Amino acid sequence: MNIRIVIASFLLIAFASCDKNDDPSFPEASVPPSVKLNNEIIITTLGSDFFLEADLKDDVGLKSFTVRYDDWYLYNTVPLADSGYPKSYHVKYKFRMPDTAANKIHSITLTATNVGNKESSAQYKVTLNTDFPKMYLVEESNLTKLTTDMFGVPMLVSKRGSYSYEADYYSSASGTRIFFIPGKTAIKPIMYGADPVNGQALTGDYSKARPIVLPGVGYYRIRFNTLDLTYAVSTLASPDPTRAPLQVAIVGRGFTDYPDMNWQNALPNIILLDKSTSNPYVFTKNVKVGIPAGQSYNTTQFILTSNNGWSLPYWRFDNGRDPEITVYDGGDNVDIPITSTPVTYKVTFDAYLNRCKFERQ
Repeated sequence: MNIRIVIASFLLIAFASCDKNDDPSFPEASVPPSVKLNNEIIITTLGSDFFLEADLKDDVGLKSFTVRYDDWYLYNTVPLADSGYPKSYHVKYKFRMPDTAANKIHSITLTATNVGNKESSAQYKVTLNTDFPKMYLVEESNLTKLTTDMFGVPMLVSKRGSYSYEADYYSSASGTRIFFIPGKTAIKPIMYGADPVNGQALTGDYSKARPIVLPGVGYYRIRFNTLDLTYAVSTLASPDPTRAPLQVAIVGRGFTDYPDMNWQNALPNIILLDKSTSNPYVFTKNVKVGIPAGQSYNTTQFILTSNNGWSLPYWRFDNGRDPEITVYDGGDNVDIPITSTPVTYKVTFDAYLNRCKFERQ
């Protein structure tokens, strides 16, 4: 056998069997390093940067540290050879909360390794800030079409304090199934519903959330807390039917089947809504929204009135371009861009809850 091959093989075996413990330049490192997290609990928001900070110590020398969380495909080892295998090191590792992060506690592991390949680990607990500025109620039947309606779906609910919300809602059928979301356009990654293990508690993980079921027809109040994940459902007394509006009409412009309608407030140039036979506060109508033939404007503008001239009651909106609630005797006119291609919407107005929605048909 060629002597060079023998010598090379010997050197390769000797090198492979040697680690830092066997290197005479490193003293014995039999005790694992110390890991002290500076911010063990981290509360952040989707898409935001945050830092993982810690102090590492080892009597002999630190070889590297590793940050790992498989759910986010995070696995990064930072060598410390260029720092001279320090005996102390301050970790400040920057990371961004993924936009798709689930609403749960995320455990990121920090592992320190010394020159003797002894390891110590600790875990950061990262969670979302769930004190959302707004929350919305969405029916299970609407989960896949949140962005197709003109407005009103999902339904804005009231914020009562930090992490605390209250939704008053009319269930028009038995067994209505609802959820809560912090934005109007998507259910991922955060959607609140009943916890599958404990149905009396909430979960914010959209993949696990089960609907909150309202058993009968009528008005309900749902109170919930996104910090302690509690909720309670109560039945509201039926409102006094004698105080309900006798009529409700749309007054404005931009409705294909009403080409002459231009802010008159009398028949035939208004749109009378149909009063529900089961709830005198609820009014509905299918309408076609679009630029009527012969007109040159390009927005639909309207308010709701009671078909009695311009006297009370009438309702405008909290925001003309992106309305969420109606405002009794105040607010702004709706002013939303339209085209000459008509779009059919089902209008539903609840005069008791001050909620209006235009659902695309």
